[in-house]
This record gives sequence, structure tokens and C-alpha cells, in this order.
Amino acid sequence: MPSPFWSCWRRCCKQYVSATAGSLRAQVQSAYAQTLTQQYPQAQQAFRQAAHSARQASKKLGLLVRRNALDRMNETMAVLPQYANPENQADLAVEAARVLAQIDQLEQCFTGTF
Repeated sequence: MPSPFWSCWRRCCKQYVSATAGSLRAQVQSAYAQTLTQQYPQAQQAFRQAAHSARQASKKLGLLVRRNALDRMNETMAVLPQYANPENQADLAVEAARVLAQIDQLEQCFTGTF
């Protein structure tokens, strides 16, 4: 039978991973929505902020999920600002969908680990 501490620790970690993933997901979706309304400079800044948030979150998430999953997400996040312009809408759609899937994978990595 698992100890109460282990159950509590796992639950707290799961809440952190879910909350962090939710926040990153919301930032990417919000930045992408700005490109749809042709607010490109604001979208570029929002994507930069999302990438910064992802790098900061990686410091703690790296203790809970696979490092290669974090690295892939951070690499994809880093390219999003350059696609936030009228000429690259199709590329941005693909990369935004990719990073959202990678964020989902982070949550799956955690639940698969514990």
C-alpha cells in the first residue's frame, strides 16, 4: 500500500504539470488568435513570452517529465515568433498545432512515469 505522502506528492506534481501545461497551451492559443486578427507584432511578442514561460517552466518540469519532450517543445516554441507574419500563416498553423501536441505529450509523460 502506498504511503499517504507518496499519494499527496504525486497529486501535487500532477496538479503542477497540468496547470503549467494549461497555461502554456493558453498562451500559444492566444498568440495564434492574434495572428488570425492580423496583429502580427503583438502575436510575435506573445509567442516570445510563451517561449520564455516554457523555458522557465522547464526547470521544474525537467524533474517530472522526460527531458527530450521538453527539449522538443522548447525548440518548437522558439520558432513560432518568426512565423507570425502574413507570409507564413500555413507554417504557423502547423507549428502551433505541433507545439500544442507537444504540450499534451508532457502531461502524458508525467502520467506515464508515475
